[in-house]
Amino acid sequence: MNIKLLSFLALSFVVIFSSCKKDDDPSPEEQKIEELSGTWNIVGANVLDEDLSGITINFNAENTTYSVSGLSAFTDANLNHAETLSASGSFSLNENLDVVTLSPGGDLTIGNINKENGDLTLSYTAPYPKATDNDTNITLSLELQ
Repeated sequence: MNIKLLSFLALSFVVIFSSCKKDDDPSPEEQKIEELSGTWNIVGANVLDEDLSGITINFNAENTTYSVSGLSAFTDANLNHAETLSASGSFSLNENLDVVTLSPGGDLTIGNINKENGDLTLSYTAPYPKATDNDTNITLSLELQ
């Protein structure tokens, strides 16, 4: 009788402790999406002589969506001829975790991301300065809001 009771007690401990195991660690993709998550101010582009202001892009990690405010200023600066940015949509990462694909929109290559310092660099190719010009590499500098 004591052995049976002890067996049930031991089994109870095994069930309790195995159900309390540590949560799974996030995947590398989940970690990169979390780094990207937040509201970023677009402050400059390598093809412009002046700084940009009033343009933000928000990456939401929970539902992998993005939204852009100040899109007209981005377009007015001739940076959106390839319609790389839209007002809102969803985003995903490639398997190397270095390209953000916006839908609708285009592909943005992650050059640098440092959430601690609040720095992000994204680049893409698009006609510049006119829609009829050849594609050029455009690098955006962003700061975490």
